[in-house]
Amino acid sequence: MLVSPDAVAARRDEDALWSTTDAVLRTAGASAPGPPRHPARKAAAHGVRTEPADGAAPAAGPEPGADGGAVVPPPRRAAGLWPVDLADPAPHLEQAVGRALASLPPGHGPAADAADAAGRGSVVRGWDAEQAAVLAASAEWLHRAWPSMLAELREGVRQIALLHGPSIDGFTDFTTHGAVFVNASRLTTGRTGLPGWVRLADALVHEGTHTRCNAAALSAPFLVPDAGPAPTMPTPLRADPRPLTGLFQQTVVLARQAVLYRLLHEETPAADLPPQAVAARRMQVLNRARQGAGTLSRYSASLTPAGEAVRAEVDELLARESAPTGAHPGTYGGRG
Repeated sequence: MLVSPDAVAARRDEDALWSTTDAVLRTAGASAPGPPRHPARKAAAHGVRTEPADGAAPAAGPEPGADGGAVVPPPRRAAGLWPVDLADPAPHLEQAVGRALASLPPGHGPAADAADAAGRGSVVRGWDAEQAAVLAASAEWLHRAWPSMLAELREGVRQIALLHGPSIDGFTDFTTHGAVFVNASRLTTGRTGLPGWVRLADALVHEGTHTRCNAAALSAPFLVPDAGPAPTMPTPLRADPRPLTGLFQQTVVLARQAVLYRLLHEETPAADLPPQAVAARRMQVLNRARQGAGTLSRYSASLTPAGEAVRAEVDELLARESAPTGAHPGTYGGRG
C-alpha cells in the first residue's frame, strides 16, 4: 500500500479480501446476502466464523445468516461520478452501529450519553435528495482536484451510511467492510463556514483510508505479530488510548487529509471557500499528522517492511506538505 492513493493496488487487495470472504461462506454452506462485494456478505462471513467448534458459546458477533438476502435493501446508486450505494437502514449496518456505540470510551459527552440511554445515540437513516446532491458535489471536486483519491474510493467503498444522533461522527467496521458511516451533520455547513461538500469529502477521505488500510493489511500486514498484550498509546484523533494499529491508521488518514486541505487551499478563491477556515483546518491536520508520525517513529521495531515503507512515505509527504504553498510537485495527488 502507498500513502498516495492507488486504485490499481486497491483493486488487487479488494479482490483478495472478497475472494477470502466468499470462500468462507462457501465452505460453511452459508447464505451470501446482497450482491457481490456487499458489506452484508462480509458481516455474514464474520458471523460464520463466530460459530463454536466444540459446543462452547460463540464469540460476540452477528448471527450467521442474520443478514439474509431478503433483508438487504436493493442498492440506491448515487447519481454522477461515483455510483456508490446510498445505504438504507439494514441489519448489518445497525449491528455495526451497536458495536461502535459499545466501544465509545466512558464520558464521551453528557448529551451523547443521555441520547444513548434513550436509544437515540446514533442511528442509520436513508438519504434525501439534498444529501445526495452534497455527495455529488464532493465527488465532482475530487474528480477534478484529486482524481486518484476518488478512483481509490470507488474500489473500496461500496456503501455510505448516514448516521443521525450526537454520539458518533463517523467510523468504519471491518465486519462490514465496504461500508463507511458518516454523521449526516457533516453534509451541512460547519461552524467555521466550511460547506457540507468539503466536510463530506474530508469524512470520505478519512473513512475511505481506514477501509484501504484494512484491505491492504490482509495481503501485507503493517505490524509485526505480537504474542503478548497489545500496548495502547495516545493518538491524535481519540481521547482514549489506542493500540498501535489505531495510531498507524490515524497517521495515514491525517497525512492524506493534509493533501486534501492543501488542494482546497490552492483553489480557495475559485471554489468560494472561507480562506481562514481552510487554512486553520489544514494546519490542524498537519499538526496532528506530525504528532502521529512522531509517536509512530518510536515503534519502528513493531512495523513490518510494508509498515515501515508506509511510515517513511508519511514522513516524506509531511515534509512536502509543510513546505510553502506552491512548492508541491504533484507526486501525492492533485492534477499532477
